[in-house]
Amino acid sequence: MKLTLTAATIAALFAAGHASAQAYTSDGTAKGQSTTEVIEVGGDHMFMNIRTDYKSFEMEDSTNPMNQLSGPCFGVVEVRGGAVEGNGVCVFDGLEGDRVTLGWNARRRDPQGNIHGYWHISSGSGRWLQASGGGTFMSNVNPANGTATNTLRGAVTLR
Repeated sequence: MKLTLTAATIAALFAAGHASAQAYTSDGTAKGQSTTEVIEVGGDHMFMNIRTDYKSFEMEDSTNPMNQLSGPCFGVVEVRGGAVEGNGVCVFDGLEGDRVTLGWNARRRDPQGNIHGYWHISSGSGRWLQASGGGTFMSNVNPANGTATNTLRGAVTLR
């Protein structure tokens, strides 16, 4: 018996083995320690230079690849007349040694001082190389001791 494979057949077989994507709901919390340098411009205008070192993520779905990520987030947030705008980057390491980077954008601050905004996967290595996804966040930092809790909502897809 002779087996003949065309280029189209080979491409289809390759795609079938590599096209599967795994999607995860990324709802959970990240806990860490935050330091914030406040730079007053005047009146109701300031900049916050923020760095938070997250020790672990606890996702509602324990199989989520974000579960147990750790690493720093850093960026600048401008507060002017009650309006909030800012952005930054997070560089997280997983238990398996792969790394993922997230971008974040701050968009508002609620009456309790929590910062709300959006996050998205921007790059990664290993299992995160072709990942995509994003969602919303709410960041709460205790000004007395710097403990930070970041509540995430969204989705992640690994390819």
